Amino acid sequence: MNTEKVAFDIISLAGDAKAELQKALKLAHEGKFAETQSLIDKASEQLQQAHKLQTQELLTREANGEKLSFNVLISHAQDYLMTTYTLKDVAVEIINLYQILKK
Repeated sequence: MNTEKVAFDIISLAGDAKAELQKALKLAHEGKFAETQSLIDKASEQLQQAHKLQTQELLTREANGEKLSFNVLISHAQDYLMTTYTLKDVAVEIINLYQILKK
């Protein structure tokens, strides 16, 4: 798979995960906690798929000596993936706080 395709796939998966996390936060704000976990789980799966692409299609190939082209698109994909991972961690904490506050 070429690096541009990998980058677009990572961006797409991270974007979908981000959307799920934003939905989960909105539901938590509304006190609909039963629905939030499935969204967090879905986002986690999407992030795992993106991480797998990153590892198999970029890191492993380069570690095996293949010279990959690095460009702004790859940089954006990496950044978007990592910021979405951070959003997931923060979203889980915020949802937990909402649960405490809404008791």
